[in-house]
Amino acid sequence: MPPWRVVITDFTESGHEVEAAVFAASGLDIDLVRATETSRPGGLGSEIADADALLVQFAQITPELIESLTRCRVISRYGIGVDMIDVEAASKAGIPVANVPDFCIDEVSTQTIGFLIDLNRRTIPLNVHVHAGLWGSPPPVSPPRRLAGQVLGIVGLGAIGRAVAVKARALGLRVVAYDPYAADVAGAELVGLEELLATADYVSLHCPLTEQTRDLIGAGQLAAMKPTAYLLNLSRGPVVDQGALLTALKAGEIAGAALDVRAVEPPAADDPLLGRPDVIVTPHSASWSAESASQLRRDAAQNVVDVLSGRMPRSVVNAGLLS
Repeated sequence: MPPWRVVITDFTESGHEVEAAVFAASGLDIDLVRATETSRPGGLGSEIADADALLVQFAQITPELIESLTRCRVISRYGIGVDMIDVEAASKAGIPVANVPDFCIDEVSTQTIGFLIDLNRRTIPLNVHVHAGLWGSPPPVSPPRRLAGQVLGIVGLGAIGRAVAVKARALGLRVVAYDPYAADVAGAELVGLEELLATADYVSLHCPLTEQTRDLIGAGQLAAMKPTAYLLNLSRGPVVDQGALLTALKAGEIAGAALDVRAVEPPAADDPLLGRPDVIVTPHSASWSAESASQLRRDAAQNVVDVLSGRMPRSVVNAGLLS
């Protein structure tokens, strides 16, 4: 039979040596290609129509694209979240959607704690102050409160949220959490979202992007937070209403924010959230490490190998929807 055709729709790395090595070790005859028309509207369809498997990072895999697939056996995501893939359409087509559920748990939870410490200890404005030659002059910020004893509110208790809770408690923080699907989590007190927002000194978002969580944090939720509290978003940009966040910051309804994700990525050069001294922004890089990058590529490729070998991958997000 002809080789299996596996298409990488898009990926940050320019090469695909890791994936190719996984496929070579499997003993399967696989033709691995990279799509070139991801950014052109309608362009991707012609390159993936006859694919036996897709490896997807951020490309939008719409119902129309899924309908055009003539022999696809699996869609494997480079990551945990699958909001860029229409899972319902894939399920109707009988296509498993696989992810890498244990990707970047340590990295994102560590960056969350890093953000929290930077916000608490005023690290970034004090760094700017010293580099401006102002050592010895009055600092541009108020003294921080002692971190131990403050309250961290975690929204979303998946693997990353739970790892954040463990690390936060090691710093002496009290941890409360909101997740309507979680029964319990060691070291955190489950509360309603309203109570979390009113109680927390730091609100950290770790929920997936779904129709229920889109704009979960809007004007009303930001107004419910303490004026001394900070918002951290390491989930997906659209979980936060960006306009409402800017308004809340300008009005002093919250003290600041730390964002690894934005609703539009990359943000426009004139984005009003950029350049604000009360906002830390990183380029959707919280998941980044040498180890996580290698693991991600291996495991996403292994999902494809499993399906083409007649096995189900270890994590199929729509397993219960497949006929």
